[in-house]
Amino acid sequence: MKALVTVIALCLALAFSASYAAEEDAVKTDAAKADAAKTEPAKTAPMPLFKPTNLGAPMTRLGGATRSATGSVPRTEALVPEVAGRTLQAQPVLYWYLAAKTEERIDFALIGVDPINPMVETTLTGPFESGIQRIRLADHGVTLEPGTEYQWFVRVVPNPDQRLYDRVVGGGIERLEPSAELGAKLAATPEDEAHYALAEAGIWYDALDSLSLQIEAAPENENLRAQRAALFDQVGLENVN
Repeated sequence: MKALVTVIALCLALAFSASYAAEEDAVKTDAAKADAAKTEPAKTAPMPLFKPTNLGAPMTRLGGATRSATGSVPRTEALVPEVAGRTLQAQPVLYWYLAAKTEERIDFALIGVDPINPMVETTLTGPFESGIQRIRLADHGVTLEPGTEYQWFVRVVPNPDQRLYDRVVGGGIERLEPSAELGAKLAATPEDEAHYALAEAGIWYDALDSLSLQIEAAPENENLRAQRAALFDQVGLENVN
C-alpha cells in the first residue's frame, strides 16, 4: 500500500513539474516576443506628395517681412502654397505659423469678390502660444462658394497707432467641387490616409487639416509630424515645424 502511495505521489510530482516547466517556457517565449517587438524598427509611413493643379497661376502667398523698429514682432507665416491653395470644404480651416509666443494684437481678414467689403474682419482672441495656429471659417460664419478665389490675411499689430510696423501674411484659397473620380477615391480611403489622396489631388487645405488633426490626436507620433513637414517643404516653408 505504501509503495502504491509512493508511486502516485511521484506521478503527481512529475505531472506538476512538467506543467510548471511548460508554463515557464510559455512565459519565456512571450518575453522573447515582447523583446523582439521592442527592438523591431517601427514601420515608417510614406511621405505625402503634393501635386498642385494650378501651377502658373498668380502668386498669392504674402510673406511675413517685418518693419518693426523694436524687433519684438515674432516671425509669422501663412501655411499655404505660393499660388492659391484648394479646398473641397465650404468652411475650411486655415493654418498659419507663429515663431514665438506673443500678446500682441492679431487681426484676421477674409476677402472675396469685393475687396472693399471683407467677408470677415476681426481681432483674434489671444494671447498666442508659439507654433502652428488654425482659423476655422465656421467660427466666423462664412461659407466659400465653388469656383471663387478668396484671399485671407493675418496681421500682427504691435502698435495700433503706427500701422507701418504691422506684420502681414496671407494666402489665396479656392473651393472646388470634387470630381467623381476623386470623390470615389476619398470615399474608399481610410480616414487616417485621406491626406495622401488630398495632397496628390492638389487639395492643400484639406490635406493639411487632415494631417494636423491626426497630430493633435497623437502628438507623440513623429512620423505624422515628418509627413506634415514634408508638405511644408514642398511649398517652400522649410522653416516651419
